[in-house]
Amino acid sequence: MNNFKILFHFESEIFSLVEIKRLLPNETDKSKLYFWLLFDKRKSRLRKLRFVSMSSNTEHEFRIFENERLSFDKQKALLTTNEMEFQLEAVLPEVKLTANLQSAIVEFPEMC
Repeated sequence: MNNFKILFHFESEIFSLVEIKRLLPNETDKSKLYFWLLFDKRKSRLRKLRFVSMSSNTEHEFRIFENERLSFDKQKALLTTNEMEFQLEAVLPEVKLTANLQSAIVEFPEMC
């Protein structure tokens, strides 16, 4: 059984991007509960994005991380790094994670 819930899930050929909420009933520190995780499919490597701030307007959600920016709606997301921009498609909540992504999240050091 997972000890987390997927809040947002986006996919491209290169990346999977998820926001998870850890299911820790006695924890109140949001930095220990909410993670944005970027999975590089080519390298099978998971990395936590370092959250800075969030905002929204009537059409889009925005997240700022130390080295990335994310803009998204219910259908798509745009992840911008210092070097490139990546288009990702939204994944419905009922769609299961791939086995590689699921394993990477479960084994991620901050999840243990």
